[in-house]
Amino acid sequence: MDLEIQALLQKVREANRPPFWQSTPDAARNGPMLMNLLFGEPPPSRFEDFTIPSSGGHALPVRLYRPEGEPKGLIVYFHGGGWVIGSVAAYHPLTATLAQCTGCAVLSVDYRLAPEHPYPQPLDDARAAIEWAAAQGAAAIGADPRALVAMGDSAGGNLATVAARLHNASGPARRVDLQVLAYPVCDHDFDTPSYLEFAEGNLLTRNDMKWFWNHYCPDEALRADPRLSPLQAPDLAGSPAALILTAGRDPLRDEGEAYGERLAQAGVPTETVRCEGLVHGFLAMINYAPSAGRAFETLVARVARATG
Repeated sequence: MDLEIQALLQKVREANRPPFWQSTPDAARNGPMLMNLLFGEPPPSRFEDFTIPSSGGHALPVRLYRPEGEPKGLIVYFHGGGWVIGSVAAYHPLTATLAQCTGCAVLSVDYRLAPEHPYPQPLDDARAAIEWAAAQGAAAIGADPRALVAMGDSAGGNLATVAARLHNASGPARRVDLQVLAYPVCDHDFDTPSYLEFAEGNLLTRNDMKWFWNHYCPDEALRADPRLSPLQAPDLAGSPAALILTAGRDPLRDEGEAYGERLAQAGVPTETVRCEGLVHGFLAMINYAPSAGRAFETLVARVARATG
């Protein structure tokens, strides 16, 4: 573990703030996010905010970043936060950096949040964003993207992989070519070895994840649906090629790696990389901890291969 990660965990213990599971959604949203605390200043970027249509007549807010020069690809990004917290604005430092480092346009999606908007509304928004990117992305960015990429971290990784699979299964004119998932939520099982080993003390806790799931899908009987728990999908063969980054000290580590194995068994080109010593949320730490920076370099390199 990097010394910086050790210091961060010590500061969290000393701060003695109430965990998510002892908070209300509003209190959790108003608290500081890792991105604000650790990322640093975002790079200069060109972007525009607008809306696209989603289910129920909802006008879905999105932010489209354009890199310098002609975009090599188009990344549709879904932020983390357990389907309950997070926003396009909070993730601006990361998504602006992503556009700069990959040379891709980035569509960052402000999907609706639970508990006000539980499943399936966040997934509806994710599907709408990918469908819009596939149909209208080229016109919006002024170039035919060499690759359409679905990307997300944590709960955003869950939305990215499910929406990408469902989109590709619909027989679209433009498929998702690559999915990049950082420490994704892939299942609803709270008793995996990593859940038990890292139940406490590594930023995201087992009780936190129960709290997030209870807001996103209060009906436990529904959680085995592959649209909620992609690890439970009987057939993953239509999924796009995948890069999955897991954190070595994360309750979600085992389900992310099991999902990578399932994708590979289904014949999907898949790379699963365990980032040893890192904790959940490490994309907020790429300018803070050297190992998190190296994980981000792996992500950028994989996108470069897809758009090369």
